[in-house]
Amino acid sequence: MSESNSTESQSAPAPSPSPSQVPPPRRPPLVPVLIAVGLLSAIYVGYSFFNPKSMAQWKWAAAVDALEKDNLDEAKKLAEQATAWDPKNAELRLHIAEMHYREDETTEARIQIEEAIALGKNDPQVITQAGFLLSRMGQHDGALMLADRLVDIAEKEKTIHMHQALNQRAYAIAMAAADEAATPEQIAKGKKDIDLAIEYYGDDASYVDTRGYLKVFDGDLEGAVKDFDAAIEFYETTRTDLLAELTPEQIDNMPSGVTFVDNQLKQILAVLYSHRAIAHEKLGNEEEAKQDNDLAESYGLDRKRGIW
Repeated sequence: MSESNSTESQSAPAPSPSPSQVPPPRRPPLVPVLIAVGLLSAIYVGYSFFNPKSMAQWKWAAAVDALEKDNLDEAKKLAEQATAWDPKNAELRLHIAEMHYREDETTEARIQIEEAIALGKNDPQVITQAGFLLSRMGQHDGALMLADRLVDIAEKEKTIHMHQALNQRAYAIAMAAADEAATPEQIAKGKKDIDLAIEYYGDDASYVDTRGYLKVFDGDLEGAVKDFDAAIEFYETTRTDLLAELTPEQIDNMPSGVTFVDNQLKQILAVLYSHRAIAHEKLGNEEEAKQDNDLAESYGLDRKRGIW
């Protein structure tokens, strides 16, 4: 063998492996990956269920359950714990105000309402709920002030549609009139509000009911009954159509979603029938008034629970 041949053989590069000979990329060990995924999942679940807002909601749900079981002391304790978890939650404050109102603790309820309004600033939902609760409490001056504020928010901040704000103010005036706490001038203002809301949005059944309710206290009883008839027909037809979709077996054991919607419709109808009963009473239609009052009661009319 010559010297040159020996050098060439030592310096020649090794042949490239064929594709089938390329080793596969190294995979991470399975167990550490599973552990990491498990830890991340635990962190996510822990954050989702144990952050202050979630804990406050959980405590409040437990408070409501205690309240429904007439365990007032436990309900109050859980409500206080909920507030401690999320002290800046305006809607939670309204929930607690509702609890105090149902127990006839109006001073405590009013304190919570004021806290909610301060925390919610100009949140239309907070203003609307606070105003409705004040109306139910019979504190109509405060409710009407909030109704004016809601219209102002619709005009300046546009975080609620104007037709919604006008309907809310008109209904607040009607509720005050039902308690003999509204002047003729306020009732006239309410009628202008609801007429404008209907002009903006159309003949929504709930708006037509508001108009009819104001007509009761403005002396247009026949016009009020006509409005109530239209609103009741709409919601009764909606309920009939909902139940018509069920099989005979489902009628006896309704799906939870259907039960929820049906309960909502019955609560709306309870209010509408109670409104029409007032008009019939003023017209001297005793039989019709009794029938409407009975229907309202059967559907769950209850000022304390907000079906009013």
